[in-house]
Amino acid sequence: MQIDIKGKINEKKLAYSNTLLPLYEAIVNSIHSIEERDIKTGIIEIDIIRSTQEKLDLEESENLPDIVDFTIKDNGIGFNETNYDSFNFAHSTYKFSKGGKGIGRFTWLRAFNKAEIESRYFENDQWKLRKFNFEPTKLGIEKHILEDVNGIEERYTTVRLKGLKNEYKKWCNNKAEDIALKIIEHAFVYFLNKNCPRIILKDMNEQIIVNDLFNLFTKGQVRTNKAKIRNSEFKLSFVKLYSNRVDNKIHYCANTREVIFDKISIDIPEMDNFLIDNEGNNFSIAVYVEGKYLDENVNDERTTIFFTKGEIQFPDQLSQEELRKSITDFIYKEFEDQISKLSKTRLEKVYEFVSQHPRYKQLLKYKPNELKKIPSTLSEEKMELELFKIQQTLELDVKKEARTILKFIENEDDKDEFTEKHKEIYAKIIEVGNSKLSEYVIHRKLVLELFEKFLKIKATEKAVHSLIFPLQTLSDEIGFEDHNLWMIDEKLSYHKYLASDKKFKRIKLIESQSSERPDLIVFNKPFAFSNNNKPYESIVLIEFKRPLRDDYTDEENPIQQVTRYAREIIEGEAKDKDKREFDIRKNTPIYAYIICDLTKKLKGYANDSGYKLLPSGDGFFFFNDNYNMYVEILSFDKILNDSKERNRVLFQKLNLL
Repeated sequence: MQIDIKGKINEKKLAYSNTLLPLYEAIVNSIHSIEERDIKTGIIEIDIIRSTQEKLDLEESENLPDIVDFTIKDNGIGFNETNYDSFNFAHSTYKFSKGGKGIGRFTWLRAFNKAEIESRYFENDQWKLRKFNFEPTKLGIEKHILEDVNGIEERYTTVRLKGLKNEYKKWCNNKAEDIALKIIEHAFVYFLNKNCPRIILKDMNEQIIVNDLFNLFTKGQVRTNKAKIRNSEFKLSFVKLYSNRVDNKIHYCANTREVIFDKISIDIPEMDNFLIDNEGNNFSIAVYVEGKYLDENVNDERTTIFFTKGEIQFPDQLSQEELRKSITDFIYKEFEDQISKLSKTRLEKVYEFVSQHPRYKQLLKYKPNELKKIPSTLSEEKMELELFKIQQTLELDVKKEARTILKFIENEDDKDEFTEKHKEIYAKIIEVGNSKLSEYVIHRKLVLELFEKFLKIKATEKAVHSLIFPLQTLSDEIGFEDHNLWMIDEKLSYHKYLASDKKFKRIKLIESQSSERPDLIVFNKPFAFSNNNKPYESIVLIEFKRPLRDDYTDEENPIQQVTRYAREIIEGEAKDKDKREFDIRKNTPIYAYIICDLTKKLKGYANDSGYKLLPSGDGFFFFNDNYNMYVEILSFDKILNDSKERNRVLFQKLNLL
C-alpha cells in the first residue's frame, strides 16, 4: 500500500498555536538519534534564519526580521538505511518504544514549504553521505542522493526547515529567548535527564545554551511525586521557575513531550502572580504530568489529548478537570502559606477599590469567592469591569430569588410571614438594591451642587442645558443615567423620544422644513397607541435661558418662542409609528417649560401675555387654548429648591445633609 504524501499533508491543518511544532519534532528526532548512537557528548545546534541576515544590534532593534527557516544539526546516528526506510513509511513503528507516531515529519510541511536533509554517517565500514528533500509532492522524497565519502570522520545530520509559510509568520515567536523557553517547555522531560544533549540556539550574533537557560530558571529545584487518579497512575514533576514573567502552568505530556497545558489559576486564582521563596526571590510553578493514560490518549500529531467529556461511566475514563484539580489540590497544600499571602494581598487590593466605589460593597458579603478570582495585576479600569460583571451576576441572582418568593405574597399577613421566614433573602434584596440606589442618590446630590454653582457664577445657557441633557443628541444615543431631566420633572426621565438642540427639520417624528431649534422636545408614551389613535400621550417643550439674562429682544421673547414651536408641531405633518400622518392638535396636549431667572423684562412678558403667578411666587403659568398647551415659567431657584426638597429624605438617609 502506498501513501500520497501531498494528500497526507493536506489532510489536516496545523493550528497557528502550534507554529513551532515542526521545530520541536526535528529537535526530538535529533535527541532520539543521539540516544541511538549511545554517546554522552550529544550536541544539537539550531540556527534561526531570518528574512535578512544583515548585522543589527538585537538590543536596540525593536522589530527583528521575520523568521523564514530553521536549521537543526546533530551528531546522532544519522540517516542510515534503517532510519531512512523508517522515514519513508508513514506511521512507522520503528520508534514506537520512544513514543514515536511515525508522522511527526508531516508537520514540517504543514508550516514550511519543504525540508532539506543532509546526513553523514558510518555504516558497513564506510562513511556515507545522504541528501534528499522532503516536499509536498505525491512521493514526498525528492532529489535523493547517496554516495560513499572519504576524508574526515565527521558524523552529522542537518535538517533545514525551509520557507515558513506567510500565514504562520505572525504567529511564530520571534525572539531567540522565547523560542528557547518554548523548547524547554516542550522537551522538559528530556532536560531532566543528565545525559540530555547540549542544545545550542543561534540567532545571528546571539547564542543561547538552552540547557544553561533551563538550569538558570529551575535552579535544579525539581522534584517528583506519584499520583493515582481513578485507575490511572501519573508522574508529576514540580519545578520552580525563576524567570521574569509569571508562568504557573500544568503541562500534560505524552511520550515525554508537552502536548497541552492548563493555567493553575483556573483553580487557584492567586496563582496569576509570582510565589516568593525564603530568600525573597520570585518564582513560578510548572508541573509536568506524565502517564500511560496520556500516552494512550494523545492524537497522532501530539496536539491534543482526548480526555473524557461529560459523565464518566467507565474506570479507564478521566476528565481533564478531574486531573487538574487533583494536581492543584496538591499545589495548594504544598504552598499554602505563600498562596494565603497572595490571597490576602489580592483581597486587600479589591477591598481598597471597593471602599472607593461603595456600589460594589455588597459583593464582599455575597460574592467573596468570585472576588478571589479577580487577578491582582489588573488596572483600576479593568478591575471595575470585573467587579461590574460580578455585580450583574449578583443582581440576576437576587431578581430570581425575589421572583420565586414574592409571587407567594398576596396580603399583609403573607408579607409578615415572608419577612420572618426569609430574613436573609429579604436583607439581600434590600442591600443589593440599596447599593445602586445609594450611588444614584450621591450622583443627584453632586448634580444639584454643580447646578447651584452654575447659578452663582452666571454660567452660559449651554452649560445649564448640558447639565440637564447633553446638547445635539437624541434620547436613543444616551443612557438613563446620562441625563438629569428629573430636576424638572421625574416623569420626563421615562420619555420614549427626545431631541436636544435639534432643528425641527432634523426631528424624524415631524415633517418640517423649519430651522428653528427647540432646546428640548419630548414625545411621551410608546408609538404603539390605543384605540383613540393617540400616538403620544403628550409632547413637552423645554426652553433654557442664561442665568440672570435680561436683554431679550421681542424676537427672543421665550414666551413667543415656545408658542412658535407649538405652532410648528401642530402645523407640521406629525407621523405615527407606521409613518402615517395624523392631526396632532385635536389629540395631544403640549406642556412647555421655560427655565430662566425671573428678571424684570421676563416678568413683563409674562404679565403682558396674561400669565398668572404660581402660588409659590417663583414662577408663572398659563394655558393656551389655541394650541392645547400648558406653559410654566420656572425660575432656576425653583428648579434647584424643588429638586432638593424632593430628594431631601434620600439625602438624609445617606447622611448627605
